[in-house]
This record gives sequence, C-alpha cells and structure tokens, in this order.
Amino acid sequence: MSLLWLINIFMKYIFLGLFMLATSAAAFEPLNTDDAGTVVACGNQIEQYYFLINRSGGSQSSDIITPGEEYSGSTDARAFPFTYTRGLSDTVEASFSTTYYTQPNGNFSRFANYVFATKWRFQEDLANRYALAIKPIVILPAKQQQQVAGLGLAAFNYGFNFIGSKYWDEIEIHANASYLCSPYNTNYSIGRTADSSRTDIFLLSIAPVFSIASGMRLALDVGATTNPANDEQYLSFYSLVGVIYSLTQSVDIATSYMRTALNYSATIGAASAGSSRAEIGFTWRF
Repeated sequence: MSLLWLINIFMKYIFLGLFMLATSAAAFEPLNTDDAGTVVACGNQIEQYYFLINRSGGSQSSDIITPGEEYSGSTDARAFPFTYTRGLSDTVEASFSTTYYTQPNGNFSRFANYVFATKWRFQEDLANRYALAIKPIVILPAKQQQQVAGLGLAAFNYGFNFIGSKYWDEIEIHANASYLCSPYNTNYSIGRTADSSRTDIFLLSIAPVFSIASGMRLALDVGATTNPANDEQYLSFYSLVGVIYSLTQSVDIATSYMRTALNYSATIGAASAGSSRAEIGFTWRF
C-alpha cells in the first residue's frame, strides 16, 4: 500500500467534505503572485477553488500557473485546487496542497500536484509598512501517466519564492521572484508532446491590489516566466485580473481571469492568447 495511494484516499474524503462546506462558508489564492502575509500562530486556513483552463492553440508552452498547480496538457482542463495552511508562529506558516482534476480523463489518479511549502516572513517594518518573505516548496512526483496527461511531473520538483509586499491605505503591491527546479521522467512525454522541456523555471511577477469598496479588492497581476519547452522562445507572459470580497473577517470569496501568451501584448489585446484560466472559490480562516 503506497503513501501516494493513502494520500489519494485521504484527500478524496477531505475534498468531498470541503466541497459541501463551500456552499455554507485576506488571501490571494486566485492570483499568481503571493503576498508576504502569514497565517497567525496556531491559526488555520483552507482555500478551495475551481479553475477552468481553455486552450486556443493546442500548445502548453505559454501556460503560467502558480507553482503547485501546473497543467501542461494540450487539452482543456477542469480542476479543484485545495490548500490547507497552519500558522506555526507569528511569522512562519506551513501548507499542503493538491489538485483534483475532473478533466482530462484517463487511466490515472485525478489527484495531482502534492505540494509541501513553508513561508517565513523574515522582515517586517510596521512604520514603513512593508514586509519580505521567502517560501520554499517541494512537489512530490506524479505518476508516469499523469505526466503524459500534463498533470504534474514524474520526478521530485523543488524551489523557492522570494516575496516583497508594500502597503498603503488604499493599495498594496506584491512582487515575486521565484525559481523552480523542475526535472521530469524523460522516458515519458509531458502533456503528450515529444518536445524536451527546460528544468530550470524562473518567474517574475507583480500585483497591485486596490481597495475599491468596503470589503472588496480589485487585483491586477502580470508576470513573465521561462518557457518549459526548449524549442520555444525563452519567455512567456501572463495578465490576470481578480476580485476578492470579504464576507466576514474569516471568509473571502474571490474570482480571477488570466490570459497567457508568448508576447505580453497578446495577453491584454484582441489577439488570441495561448490559453486562458478562469478561477473561483473561497478562503476560510479559523
């Protein structure tokens, strides 16, 4: 009985229970850019979202997904990313996340992207209202057929994200610089393509978040990353807009829409993007 099999069974029941809670229930999950905030000591946070990825060109190389939610298949995708976070101290949190796919289908587990992470806010200046944090992550290997379908990579992946946040009364700005060591099982394709992929992935992004009404924030998020595919140009880009609404101090609901392409203008213009992602869900702190 394998560890991943046990995790699959455990997460299946957790997921079904949380899906039921979602109908009766200040995070930035719908964005790609993380913030320097951490869950309070001994506090808990659950993020349950649903995303829909639409392909327009049949290529996976222009996708940019938050590390741990990568999808590199060549078809549309539907999935429920889930994250549980625990505050270990006032400046350190630890998290576990996974993604349950309803599409694509195949002879593989629907659960993928088992990610363990910790975030340490190592610098905070209350007078000048800024904070710095670092977030290392480890992603467990996917199964070979999951890699073929684009639901993760069949090798250990690891990396870190350097996070900076600056706060004003009506706006906050978050910036990320991340690296992911992303090897894979070279005996199998990634997303049903025979192209070889880069294993060193870098991402730069910035996200201003505006308070536009009581309890409501509007977020813009743009970034650039190194392409996975070796035979593509080195960089690809994304633009994202999101809305976060705080129902209470403990519950947020949020939605976002992202377009990705091999040039930045295509992510915001009338030209067809490489793909798009729509996401909606909730965050519960307790």
